[in-house]
This record gives sequence, C-alpha cells and structure tokens, in this order.
Amino acid sequence: MGRTRRRIPSAVPVALSVVVALALTGCSDDGGKKDTSEATAKEFLAAWQANDIPKAAALTDDPAKATAALNDARKQLQLRQGEYTAEGYTKGKDDAPGSLAYTAKLTVAGVPEPLTIKSAVPVIDKDGKALVHWQANILHPQFDEGWKFSNVRKTPDRASILDRNGGNLAGAMPAVSISLWPAKMGADADAIYAALSDPVFDKDIPKLKEQVAKSNPDNAVFVVNLSKDKFDRIAQPKLSRFGAAIVIKDITLQTSTVAKQIVGQVGEATDEILQKPGYENAGAGDQVGTSGLQARYQAQLGGTPTTKVTIKNANGAEVGTPLFEKAGTPGTPIKTTLDQKIQTEAEKVMAASDKNASIVAIDTKTGGILAAANNPANGANNAFNGRYAPGSTFKTVTAAALMQAGLKPTDKAPCENTLVVNGQTFKNYDDLKPIPDATFGTDFMQSCNTGFIAQADRLQDDTLTKVANETFGIGQQWDVGTTTFDGSVPPAASKNDKAASMIGQGKVQASPLVMASVAATVDSGTFNQPVIVTDPAPPGRVAAKPVDPAIAGQLRALMQSVVEGGTAAQLKGVAEGAKTGTAEFSENGQVLTNGWMIAFKGDIAVAVIVEKGESGGKAAGPIVKAFLSAV
Repeated sequence: MGRTRRRIPSAVPVALSVVVALALTGCSDDGGKKDTSEATAKEFLAAWQANDIPKAAALTDDPAKATAALNDARKQLQLRQGEYTAEGYTKGKDDAPGSLAYTAKLTVAGVPEPLTIKSAVPVIDKDGKALVHWQANILHPQFDEGWKFSNVRKTPDRASILDRNGGNLAGAMPAVSISLWPAKMGADADAIYAALSDPVFDKDIPKLKEQVAKSNPDNAVFVVNLSKDKFDRIAQPKLSRFGAAIVIKDITLQTSTVAKQIVGQVGEATDEILQKPGYENAGAGDQVGTSGLQARYQAQLGGTPTTKVTIKNANGAEVGTPLFEKAGTPGTPIKTTLDQKIQTEAEKVMAASDKNASIVAIDTKTGGILAAANNPANGANNAFNGRYAPGSTFKTVTAAALMQAGLKPTDKAPCENTLVVNGQTFKNYDDLKPIPDATFGTDFMQSCNTGFIAQADRLQDDTLTKVANETFGIGQQWDVGTTTFDGSVPPAASKNDKAASMIGQGKVQASPLVMASVAATVDSGTFNQPVIVTDPAPPGRVAAKPVDPAIAGQLRALMQSVVEGGTAAQLKGVAEGAKTGTAEFSENGQVLTNGWMIAFKGDIAVAVIVEKGESGGKAAGPIVKAFLSAV
C-alpha cells in the first residue's frame, strides 16, 4: 500500500463505559519552546467525540479530506456515539510526526455492545503550528484511502401479537415504505407537500416540513408505510411525477385488522426512534414498532438481526477480521388478553357513534382487558389514556367509603334540588325531582348529587383518596403492558373540594379503563389490576386485593338497583348492574357534559364515555346496551 503502518489489534466487543473527558495538556521540548502536538491531538479527539466534525477537521492538515472521511465513517458504521480516550503520546524524533495512541468505544446501530478500536493520531509541525496529519488509518489501523466500513444487517421476520386464544392480531402483508429525498425535491417541494396532504398519507405537513428542514439533505426522511394495494391505487398516481425526490421501497409490514390503537404501528426506524431504549438491536431503515404494543415490545418482537461489521477495500473485498459478527435470532410473539370477537363488537359500537367516545371491556375475574376502542379510530387512545371527571360513576367509590364509615343503604338521606356548600351551590341533573324521603340506596339508584354531598361530613379529607387507592387501585401505578392513565383522587383541600369529589367532579380524574376496573371490582369483589399482556407478564402489576365482602355485596346490590328501577333501567334484561354518570366540564366559557356509564354482565365489565354527551343514560346507555347485547 506504499507505506509501513503500525499494526494494532482489530476491534473486539466490550462493555460500554462512562465517557472519558479528554484533558488538553502540553509539554516543552529541550529548547524551551512549548510543544502543542499532544494537546492538538487530544483536542482533535475531543472534537471528534463531540461530533464537531468541522472543528476536528480544522485541526488537520487536510480539512476537506478529514471532513469527508469522518462523516463517511459515521454514516457507514451507523454510529450512535463515539468515545475516544487518549492513551500514551510518543514524541517524534527529528522530523518524524508525534503520535497519540487512543482507544475508541463505538456504539453502533444494531450492535448490542460497543466496539473497541485502538489506533493513533499523528501530529506534525507545519509552519510552526501543530496539526493532525490526516491519514486514513486514524479511523482504524487497517484502513487505507478509499476504504469503507460496512455494517450489513439482515433482520429476521417480526413475531406476531396474539389474542387470548392464540389468534393473530397483527400479521404480515405486502407494503410500500415512502420517504423523501430532500436534496432532490428542489422546485417541486410545494407540490410534493400538497400531494402528501391527501388523507391517504395521514401526515402532519407542517411537522414533516420541519423534519425535512432539520435533516441531512442526502438522508431519506421517512413519510409513511402503506399497504401495497393502497399505494398502487391511490398513492402512486399522486407521487410518480416527482421522480427521485420520492424514495419507494417494497417491504413486508405487520399490520392489524382490529385493536389498531392498542397493537400499534410498524414503521421505518428514524434517528429519534433509534435513541430510545428497546431499539438497541435496530438500525437505520429497519421496520420497527413506532406505537402501541409494537413499540413497547420492539426488542422481543423484532428479534436480533444477523449483523456483520467489517472493513472493505476499494474493490469491495473484506479486509482483516470482522469488527463484529453475530448470527441473528427471530422475534418471539407476545400474548394479549384481547378477545377478537369482543373487540370487533367494541369497534362496531364506537363506529356507530356520532361523537367522540371510548369503550373498555374487562374480564371481571382476572382483570384481563377484553376490548378497547375509540371514536375516532385513528385518534388518541383515550380508552386507556383519557383524563376525565368520571361524574356519578364515581359514586360507586364514594358509596364504598360512606358504607365503610357506617352509612347503610337503608339510612335516610333526603334528595333535595340544591345544596349550598361554603357558598357554592350544587344541584342534581335536570330531570331529577326532589325525593324528601329518600334513603341512601335511593340516592344511588337515582344518582342524587345532593343526597351524596350531604353525607360529606362522614368522611375525612383524604378518605376518598384512600378508598379509591386501597380498595379500587385508583392512583396506583399500574403496569398493564402499555401506557395508561390510572386515575387521580387527591385529598380535598376544602369543603368545596370534598363536595365535588363526592360526585366525581372537581379534581377527580379517571380514564374509561379505570372506571371499567371499578365495575369489575364491584362485580368480582376483588380488585384485579387490568392487564393486556400476559406473556411476558408485566413485571410491575399491582397485587390483587379483595374488597370487604359485606361492602362488595352492598355495592353489587346498589348497582343492580340502578338497572332494576334507576337511571340505567334501559339495561334491564341486558346488564346485571350499572351506574350512570353525567360529568360537567368547561370549554370556551361554556359548561358542557360528558356522558358515562359503567356496567357488568356475566364476567364482563364495561365502561363507556361519550364526550359532550347530554347525559350518561341518553348518550352512553344505548352504546352499552348494544355492546352487552352483542357479547
């Protein structure tokens, strides 16, 4: 190759250590002149480690060649992080360059442990200034001009997500990955963005423009994956005229036909995604989970690719020993509690709604989530993550607290039109007339707010918080197998706070999942934290806890009375127990309502919320009836 090179052992895998700060030091030669060679070499390593390529290149005697080589090496390796630690410095004799040995630990995409490379940085004196003498073997002792790193990876087939019976919730299908090549967009940019604004691409165009603006012009920017059929019929005619600006790649995509918001999506790995935990085995361009269960269980579902990192000469032949080589392993499935038949019915009743709505169904004996769906079906998964005042459905929790405090369903608790607490007026829903001789059981059955609030002095400021948490698991940190909001019932800071909390208003918040769990707890007599993934079992699941049998029996009887002659009478013959709720909230100065209903039948508990629904009975009731009638 025309010159003699110091041979240093090639890379071997090592454990990642803490990044070492590179101290910049200098020394003096025998003539007293300060020699900055070592300091220059260390400064070069520090800039390289910080990925400040312009600064590192400026410290060399060939900035253009150094810039190109350092950038190329990063891209070829798919380098996530480089850690360059200075070792010993050898001063050059006569006119020979000095040399700073270094050890590099390179975190490379798709390689689970960092690679170690040992090489050296030569330094020369040029016109009285110390400069790094650029040569290719700075990158690796085996390197020469025109040589390249190669990170070749072959990903295994992605494993399936299964329902409770072992059926596939997500399966392979032919698809097309669509990306943009910013450098090729040119004058067509506006027309391309206009074409991509079509609903078939489901893209936030301002966000995409921002992403393109921040990207390397010669790096593809992922847009979307589409089924091959949808691409051929709709997308291809819209994009074909833009030529090389649109990068098209045929892929095999895992997609779901049901529970899409829960199962999640698979898409092309971006730099941002690859920085997240769980993506250590993935590399640029891989198809990885981007949301839902596909994202949380990426490492298990995606498996380990067959990976080989090598150096190739100018002819493309491998040189020396591979820097890393490992055979891949296939992904392994995860098993969920979802029931495809029940899930299909949940999605059907959501699709029939003319308002934003969510539904969750739970197996009352196990806490296993049988179904969850939302309208719109392509929006946020509010069934799990929505934060709403639960309104009068929360009276199940309040009733448990009051009965623990000694109140009996047969005790007198008059239902008045209004009740004033510390200057604040609370009222009942419009259709409820006063019931002067009401019992507490009547108040529950007819959902009388004033009857409940009048009992507030029986409870301490933190009683509802404790009962919600200890009896129903609300506010504990649930590990369901995916992201959820697990409710919040803060202690009352005033009498007004406590009054509002008694009827599920004020600062009380819950998701439909939480309220479905409340119904399940009442029905089964045991809090079983909801769960959606059973294999592997979530490690942080909250332990099951039985409810006091006497309290559980009284709560079941109260919810049964709501169906037999109360606000959920429309469910008679369909559900065994229920509770309605109409929760107020403010929007743009208006007081609006969300309609709630929770219910149970057999071993199924369900919660439904209809946003901006007139009332629980009118808005959520028909949905619950249709769902429970079908399952």
